[in-house]
Amino acid sequence: MSSSLTLRPMFLIALGLWFGCSETNLVAIEKAAATDIGPAVDTGDFADTAWPASDPDPDSGPPRVGSSVDSIDPGIICGNFEREILVLSQGETPLDISEIRVIGEGWSLSHDTLPIRLEPGERFPVQVASRGGVATMVVLNSDPGRPALEIPMAVVADAPPSVVITSPGGGEVLSPGADTVISAMVTDDVDMSPDLALEWSSDIDGILSTAPASADGVAEVAWGEDSRSSGEHIVSLNVVDSCMQSQRATVSFCQNEGYTEDSIDLASWNFEGSALWDADNGWIELTAPAADQAGTAFQTTATVSSDEVDIHFLFYVSGGSGADGMSLTALDADRMSSFVGGTGGGIGYVGLPGWSIEIDTWYNSIHSDPTTADHISVHIDGDVGSPLVWAELPEMEDGAWHEAAVSVVSNHMTVSIDGIVYIDVTIPELYPFDAYIGFTAATGAATNYHLVDALEVEAFVCDD
Repeated sequence: MSSSLTLRPMFLIALGLWFGCSETNLVAIEKAAATDIGPAVDTGDFADTAWPASDPDPDSGPPRVGSSVDSIDPGIICGNFEREILVLSQGETPLDISEIRVIGEGWSLSHDTLPIRLEPGERFPVQVASRGGVATMVVLNSDPGRPALEIPMAVVADAPPSVVITSPGGGEVLSPGADTVISAMVTDDVDMSPDLALEWSSDIDGILSTAPASADGVAEVAWGEDSRSSGEHIVSLNVVDSCMQSQRATVSFCQNEGYTEDSIDLASWNFEGSALWDADNGWIELTAPAADQAGTAFQTTATVSSDEVDIHFLFYVSGGSGADGMSLTALDADRMSSFVGGTGGGIGYVGLPGWSIEIDTWYNSIHSDPTTADHISVHIDGDVGSPLVWAELPEMEDGAWHEAAVSVVSNHMTVSIDGIVYIDVTIPELYPFDAYIGFTAATGAATNYHLVDALEVEAFVCDD
């Protein structure tokens, strides 16, 4: 009995010493949690951390923390990125986890309730998600060597494509008679330019093209004049990448009304008298060098406003004995009853309602011509004997083609021949009406070829 009583105090003293050592170890773990987190972590965020008490086996090693990944960096992503990270208990004694935080931007996490104790070999799943950002997941735990496990995480959200329309410039006014090429540059942070989905469209004419861009990022659509409506357009290029990210660029421009000889169906022209379409040569023949002819050709598919129009054409008045001349006529579509006037000095437009610009190569005293020389003059409603304005011309019957340009804006008319302005004046008698644009010519006892080529008619529906 005495020896037994003697041994008991010795056992209690040894047990007390063992507990004292255990408390010292817990204090060391707490200090490590507050001071040894690492440069990416603000230690103040984890002050006053407490874990459940444990009773480790003195013959076992300390808790050890690990994870299924050292870092996350998938690069550029589409949409939302999600990943499961496993926190591992890798020591010989249980691992306590008190808190898991994300430090940084753009990441979120979810997990079961904390604190928790993991037995050796046990795993704790944490779900992380991001649409783009850089952050660090910090696991606060009882591993004295790594009390704050850090897992860097970074993802880059896919950026929409880049698209810039380079031509035509915004606000441009396009003339009829020519195709328009609309160009753009497209790029993407992941996809090659030819792999991007493209769609060109007009708010008036709908889808124009879905052709891909070239390898160097050039996207183009050739928009034919014959399929382009007049008026104000907003043209868009929408670009979509493989992540279904899209970007749109727009450009606005205005298309004037009009047509060219080559852009319309000649079946829509009204030819009367001696006038015809010379298919072999590609021009309009109003008269051949034959006596007493009158021929007219009017484009009747569409009208233009007589006071907002720009007209260019080539004409030829030679090959015969010198008479009589030809006219450019804007025929009043509402008041007309015929497309052809008289022969000789009537030059094919006499009596036709509207305005006519006469190129006269023969002096007719009966019609009160203002000069014996070749001349240009302006007439209203087919009154060949009453020119409102006129100007002498050099010899037109020289066997050559001549270029004419006519512009009418409100009641101001400008007329040039071969680049020389002969008429530039306000004419009060000019009035607006819906007009068929066409040509007239006539011969009498004397003759000539009267030919027209390279016609361009542009109606000003756009603001300058």
